[in-house]
Amino acid sequence: MFGDKEKVKTASIIGEGTEFKGTLRDKGSVRIDGDFEGEIEVEGDVIIGKDALIKANIRAKSIDISGKVIGNIDCQEKVELFPTGSLEGKVKASDLTIAEGAFFNGECRMTPLKESVEEESSGNDLEQ
Repeated sequence: MFGDKEKVKTASIIGEGTEFKGTLRDKGSVRIDGDFEGEIEVEGDVIIGKDALIKANIRAKSIDISGKVIGNIDCQEKVELFPTGSLEGKVKASDLTIAEGAFFNGECRMTPLKESVEEESSGNDLEQ
């Protein structure tokens, strides 16, 4: 379902039917299939399953979205919105892919691939 992303070592999983509120920080990758509200800061990848509901700002290396995300995204590499995915918010990434059938309502700012998410702290930040 996620192609090469399934080969990525997932450090943390929030399973289907799970509800979580707070801040999630992880040095690895994270998969979320449940409901999450708060902040997500991950050094690796974030994979959002098709039944997930995320109300959070997300900072990660790359993000795959098959569920619903409401919040801003700050991504070093690629954000991929799959056909079942929905994203409402501002996106900063080096690559944004939106599949046919996916929903995107927001703003997007493209950044160079090698730009670190911490390097840019001007008045153009994506915070709401």
